[in-house]
Amino acid sequence: MMETLPSYEDAISSPDWLDLVAAYIPIVDWPKCCLVDRRFYGQFTPRLWQDPLVTIRQLGLHPNDDLAWNRRFINRHVKSARLQTRSLVRSLDFRHFASRASGLYSSEASERAISDSFKQLPQVFPGLLCLLVDGHPELDPGSLATATRASSQPLELLDLARCRHELSPKYFSSDLFRGLVYLDISFLPGSVKTAISSSLNPKYLPELRVLRVAGREVDNATASLLFQTFGHQLWSLDLSHNKLGDEILDDLVEYCISRFTYHTDEHFEQEGKLTLPKDIGSRKYGPFQFIEESDFSQRPLILEQYLADSPFYSQRADQTELQEWQAVRPDGLAPLRRDDADTVKDALLDESLPTTSKTFSFGSLPRLGSGGLTHLCLNGNRFTSSGIERLLRTSRGRLEHFECDSSVCTPPQSQVGHDLKGLRIVGLPSSAPLFRPVISSAIRSLRVHHSLVTQVPTVSIEGLPSVSAARLAEEHVFRNVRRTYPLALEPSTNTRLTSLTLTNIPPRSTGPVIDQLTRFLGLASTQQNSIKDAQAVFQGRGPSVLRGLRHIRLELAPDFSEGTDMISTRDDVDFDKLLDPAEESFSQDTSSFFDDDGSFGVTSRSATTNKSREKAQNPAINVEGYTRWVSSPLKSYPYSDITSEYMTHYVDAAHSWTGNVFSVPVWIGPGTIGPHAAVNEYMWNVQDTALRTDVGPATPNHVAAGVPPMTYVFYAAWEAMILPRSSAIREAAKSSARFRDVATAIKQYRLRTRGTAGHWDGKLELVRAG
Repeated sequence: MMETLPSYEDAISSPDWLDLVAAYIPIVDWPKCCLVDRRFYGQFTPRLWQDPLVTIRQLGLHPNDDLAWNRRFINRHVKSARLQTRSLVRSLDFRHFASRASGLYSSEASERAISDSFKQLPQVFPGLLCLLVDGHPELDPGSLATATRASSQPLELLDLARCRHELSPKYFSSDLFRGLVYLDISFLPGSVKTAISSSLNPKYLPELRVLRVAGREVDNATASLLFQTFGHQLWSLDLSHNKLGDEILDDLVEYCISRFTYHTDEHFEQEGKLTLPKDIGSRKYGPFQFIEESDFSQRPLILEQYLADSPFYSQRADQTELQEWQAVRPDGLAPLRRDDADTVKDALLDESLPTTSKTFSFGSLPRLGSGGLTHLCLNGNRFTSSGIERLLRTSRGRLEHFECDSSVCTPPQSQVGHDLKGLRIVGLPSSAPLFRPVISSAIRSLRVHHSLVTQVPTVSIEGLPSVSAARLAEEHVFRNVRRTYPLALEPSTNTRLTSLTLTNIPPRSTGPVIDQLTRFLGLASTQQNSIKDAQAVFQGRGPSVLRGLRHIRLELAPDFSEGTDMISTRDDVDFDKLLDPAEESFSQDTSSFFDDDGSFGVTSRSATTNKSREKAQNPAINVEGYTRWVSSPLKSYPYSDITSEYMTHYVDAAHSWTGNVFSVPVWIGPGTIGPHAAVNEYMWNVQDTALRTDVGPATPNHVAAGVPPMTYVFYAAWEAMILPRSSAIREAAKSSARFRDVATAIKQYRLRTRGTAGHWDGKLELVRAG
């Protein structure tokens, strides 16, 4: 049955009322409707036959009887059915059919029957459009490539994910696959690179728009070949759970993202605008850009931010559609294009019913290869948070759906004077401003690490129990992140965002994760009420109002056993092994940074002299010593030589985005204690030569922490502030802070707010990982 009622226009334009109401008749009544008369027969017989494996399950077939029923269906009913009737079968969905051998009437012969009949499907069902196998243990899709066909109708959807059999490199050269729009070959054995060269390419798959190649051990070289091969043809690509790193992201943007940007200054008053000072950038950051704020762009509760964009108007009366060069961002009102197999299947089946009053047509989506990627899944790879941020900045605001459930944000420890063995920090703690509409102009759906909202990254250290690592993340790293990157993602960050999935949420929390999640739900309620106010104000005499965030999915990570964390109550942590002994070599009396020792000397301002002198005069600073800095001005380099708050920094060709050497004035602060804790620690870190690297523009996070807007900062010095200190690790290992169940706390919060103005009425999902 359909989920939405027909529009008034559909109701009055349908030539036959049966066309309109047929989609709302329960499936259990379809067989009876076929017996009414010829008119009803013509309406309901195609529905009954179009997806038989799904229909028979909905009519009550028990899974234990699948094999026996399939044998009767193929050997008795199909053989006696007319060609016209068999042509009504448009989809065979084996994903939940006969996936296990059980039942009173199943036998080895029954299991062979489903496998043998699979080879003849294109001939037996000449109208077949959708074939979904997805890990079925008995089916070998390899036989389809050589199957005899009874018509010229090609498949349009093929889901072979998790099948056990390796496909031939030339598998897709068969004419049966020339019409494929959706293809899923995730988690299959075999080489993707060889397949791209042989048949997985536009020559044999000219209509392909949605491609899933997750879990195929795709490396950067293979991914680059895939991008160059398909170019802008695909609008959805899933490369999750492969072996990809940051190096491939530039190729992704270069070959697969449209060159026509959605970034515009037209919405400056509500959103701010991007300012590119000059053609410079770095390999880590990408092209340098600042967000220039207006008087209203930082106010989260103005009603104008909930208004959809004005429609496109042309000066030519005969131009009703955009030209290729006219890139106007989506207005945020249309439903998000879904790229999952079920949605694609439903759309194709809906399209195949000639008498249906269609509500959505997958086939009517743009098939020209100029749009490029709008849906991208990059879960479970080897990306860093800086790489993902560069992707978001350089993708020209074209992404509508984006997934990346894990990205490493561990600063290089060698730069900060100590080395924690196996330290790994995962999350997107600094990325929230990148999802503002000024940068992510078309984003509608996100699936990301929970730290984007909670500001609590996932922390692990070799030798430290998971429970202690969880306490370290919430009791110490959380405070570091909030000080360093104050801005978390909120519903008001981007009112176009309608769906948000947060992944890897710890199942239990000492407090911060729960507090941040419930705070986010409260902000979603505030947005909901603001949208209602906007609808009341602008109804009937203004632009349409956006829906706001309507779906939140919280994915909880596997639970850990608090009882096994015996280290938390004993003093048997071997910190000599946990903390690298090399840290001692960097210990340095804090007073050395405040005296006038001649060893620091007077340094020339030239680039060449700076580089040579810094190495000699600035050993790695004592990070732990920052806590003892309370009043005295910093007197080591660069503060000993520079009287202003800026120093000139040169970026060499190897680290430059364009390959050209350039220099920028970098803000280093006054060198004296100020009101902003993050700025104070940044100035301390700037004394270290190793941390005066990775120059980039000040982001809204930096500005919120106290950095002057429209300036450059040393990212290495800033990022180092999220690292936990040695004392914090010891405290976390001995902490006795109790955990609370996150799911229970969320449910209790929902019960407390139910029936009040603070209750968010969108769809909330809580999912526990196995």
